[in-house]
Amino acid sequence: GRQSLTRLAAAIGEFTLFQPEITKSYGVQEWHDDLKKALSSAGKTGNPTVFLFSDSQIKEERFLEDIDSLLNSGEVPNLFAIDEKQEIIEAIRPIAQREDKNGSFTPLALFSMFVNRCRERLHIILAFSPIGNAFRNRMRQFPSLINCCTIDWFQAWPEDALEMVAVKFLESVEMQDKERTEIVSVCKHFHQSTRLLSEKFLDQLGRHNYTTPTSYLELISSFKGLLQKNRNEVSRAKARYEVGLEKLDFAASQVADMQAELEALQPK
Repeated sequence: GRQSLTRLAAAIGEFTLFQPEITKSYGVQEWHDDLKKALSSAGKTGNPTVFLFSDSQIKEERFLEDIDSLLNSGEVPNLFAIDEKQEIIEAIRPIAQREDKNGSFTPLALFSMFVNRCRERLHIILAFSPIGNAFRNRMRQFPSLINCCTIDWFQAWPEDALEMVAVKFLESVEMQDKERTEIVSVCKHFHQSTRLLSEKFLDQLGRHNYTTPTSYLELISSFKGLLQKNRNEVSRAKARYEVGLEKLDFAASQVADMQAELEALQPK
């Protein structure tokens, strides 16, 4: 939901969308390279850019330190090497000359202009889930995540959205239409009843149990995985049964042949 809406909004606004691709070997160096690309796109090239980052991509808390600095000041300290900074300054110089022919074009002023362009053109979207202690701790450690952001709380999906999502995710599963309709109803019931019980749990015990759209998608995914697993088990059992029947038929035919041979060998 959060990331899909971000992509839709970026496409409508004709913004360049950038999101890091996290791999097993992804580390601080790759993270800094991605930040450089996003900042160069916004500050040097001048493209309105959206930097999308979700909590599932946080491999190291160092990533959030850089995000915190970026939100607070518009730059990450010591991100660019001397030669990279010089390249940025030379790229910004003609832009500064067009805007103010009589202005001061010292390296410090030009790099400051680059930072201001980043602040104007780079939009950072953080798709975080409120579930668990990690979210609470990160808000305490990195105050810019609250002070320098506009917080959009995503409410629960309505019933028709739950139905449409379930139908979409189950359309590739082989089953009869009647069965599909019943399964969609069951998925909706599970999710909505869990949400109501979570509200009751909060009223009685004062503790949160978050039921998010991600939970609903995981429910559908778990059902599909369990269905496929059981179907595979039934298929294997059926195959073993058929092989057993074939062997029994073969043995019966062999016994009939041997019986016929023995009868032919009996003395007359």
